[in-house]
Amino acid sequence: MAGTRRSIAYGLTANVVVLGVVSLFTDISSEMILPILPFFLIQVLGANVLIVGIQEGLADGVVSFMKIFSGRFSDAAGKRKRFVGAGYALSTLMKVLFPFAQSWPEFLGLRIVERTGKGVRDAPRDALLTESTPAETRGKAFGFHRSMDTTGAIAGPIITLVLLATIAASPGIPNYRLILLLAAIPAVISVFIVFLVREPVRQRTPKQPLRVTFRGIPKPLWTFIGIASIFSFADFSYAFLLVRAGIHGTTVAILLYVVYNIVYAAHAFPAGILSDRVGRKPVVLTGYVAFIAMATLLVFSDLLATLVLAFVLYGLSYGMAEGTQRALVADFAPPSIKATVLGAYHTCVGAVKLASGVVAGLLWIAFAPTPTFPVGAATFAFGAMAATVAAIGLSLWKAPARS
Repeated sequence: MAGTRRSIAYGLTANVVVLGVVSLFTDISSEMILPILPFFLIQVLGANVLIVGIQEGLADGVVSFMKIFSGRFSDAAGKRKRFVGAGYALSTLMKVLFPFAQSWPEFLGLRIVERTGKGVRDAPRDALLTESTPAETRGKAFGFHRSMDTTGAIAGPIITLVLLATIAASPGIPNYRLILLLAAIPAVISVFIVFLVREPVRQRTPKQPLRVTFRGIPKPLWTFIGIASIFSFADFSYAFLLVRAGIHGTTVAILLYVVYNIVYAAHAFPAGILSDRVGRKPVVLTGYVAFIAMATLLVFSDLLATLVLAFVLYGLSYGMAEGTQRALVADFAPPSIKATVLGAYHTCVGAVKLASGVVAGLLWIAFAPTPTFPVGAATFAFGAMAATVAAIGLSLWKAPARS
């Protein structure tokens, strides 16, 4: 029994655990907000579905370039913790201001700055995770981090449901602003936990022009980043699934979002361990196929049973692919520019989000529902087709030698 416990815990170092706890509290905060966000934008701030798509795409896309610069500067400075802490602090400050937005353009500005904080922290944090665990348990470390992240994502919507049923309940439109205000509390806690991270000893890397820095990235790795970007283009915002589920009521939509996060959390850690044993590619490919199945289902039906299965498949897709893709990039990135390469990955998959949100939103409002195809069918058809292209590309992709 002791040996089994050691084998499970092996590679989950103090930094990995602390960063997981930070993500736990951050996601409790974020996921108290995210399931009500499209309804807050539409019902309170006067936006429409296209604006919701643009808002989410812009929030992820416009600020994604920050990830590559934070990764590069982190490599050059030989430090990760300061970037991680600054990113979490900036995001938390914006969350404190969310409840006071009076229009959707004002909220959009706050959301972009909040996502800038995520852009500052993500690549250095992933590099810190990579440097804080042995190479043979890297998938486990990323999977553990994803599971902690998503455990917070389960707790967050449940807290929101409780608030909607109690102190945030009101006739007509619920008190979404109160929920946004309370969501800032776990975000503040996460910032203080970052101070427990210990900076690993590593050699300082001199600054280099990006064109020189990128020269060391293997071409097959660039190919994979391109494939992941195609999948990211297919993977339109979660908000469209919530709006589709919203035809059965806001409470049902949030409950389905909880189901998605439970499935995501249940698979992220095992998927990381599995990818350490069988390789990253088949695990990521499974996630792509699950997404294709989800989107295809929603092309043809908006029945509650179909939505339940779709949200389960959506959680499986993220659980299998999200952390495993990052671990794959970390596997093949040259050690001296690992955070820069992770930043390039985050930038590429994030940059297409704006186009994805715009396309998905336009398709949503351009095609009216019919007896055969429910509302948003064209949006989900677009996602299924683009994800199929990515899956075919990944099935043909050949991995380079590990760095």
